[in-house]
Amino acid sequence: MTKAAEKTLILFKIEATEGTDAAPVEATDAILTRNFSPTFLDAETKERNLDQVYFGARPSTLAKLSRRTQFEVEIAGSGTAGTIAPWQKLLRPCGFDAGTVTAGTKVTSALISSGIPSATLHDYYDNLRLKQTGSRGAVGFTFEDDEIPFWSFDFLGHPVQPLADENTASAATLTAFKDPVVASTENTVITLGAYSAPIRRVTMNSGSALEFRSLIGPVDRVLYRNRAWAGEVVMEVPDLTAKDYFANVLSRTTIAGVITHGTVAGNIVAITMPRLELGSPTFSNEQGALMASFPLKALPSTAGNDEIVIEAR
Repeated sequence: MTKAAEKTLILFKIEATEGTDAAPVEATDAILTRNFSPTFLDAETKERNLDQVYFGARPSTLAKLSRRTQFEVEIAGSGTAGTIAPWQKLLRPCGFDAGTVTAGTKVTSALISSGIPSATLHDYYDNLRLKQTGSRGAVGFTFEDDEIPFWSFDFLGHPVQPLADENTASAATLTAFKDPVVASTENTVITLGAYSAPIRRVTMNSGSALEFRSLIGPVDRVLYRNRAWAGEVVMEVPDLTAKDYFANVLSRTTIAGVITHGTVAGNIVAITMPRLELGSPTFSNEQGALMASFPLKALPSTAGNDEIVIEAR
């Protein structure tokens, strides 16, 4: 029977034991995604250089088997202030804590540098299921004028054998994912250095350093070795008397970046980056207006684990 490529689903669950299938289910662990893109298998091919008395290809075997899943999730709140948003659990294997709840107000996701958990993902094309365990990942975000803002995720894990099976998923429960609003002047406030420049787009990514670790004896692991949040802001160049971002490029003086998206309690997401470093910009012409694209780098303070804070309010 033909498998429908348009029928896709991801189930995601934090693992109690790293590398052990957490058995996610449709009722509680389904993720509302877009641009779903799983990789069937990544591996090192080991050629068997067998000596033979005839020409021809030689057989091979595979080592360091891994699998990755990439997808996006719309940025919106939980629907109720002080209730964790369904995408916040996805942040955990990307280097965030489980979230701190301020009752009736917000849930704060903060960075960590140790004890980063792993996750199990079950990827579906119709009834074709691909499993990966021990997954850790990278996360990014994009806010662009008149577009729905989104998180981008890239999870690296281990394939579960058999590498594919058939399992018909029942109806997934996705009611926790609320409708988003587009990024716009009405819905979004972005300040850089306490100034609201006319912004076309802001993108950032955790730059997570993920490595596959394999030894004889221990179970293979996906290591989360480091992160380096970086990205870009594209803006209309303001009058220098109002804000001179070019001076920051040379002085290396950091500025605070704050994105507050949404206006209704329960559907507000705030991202704070207290120490942004601006790189040398490139210029472009947009409808006759001079635009500048500044590279961004989010730096931690001497306390650490504070280069970015994400809140669902």
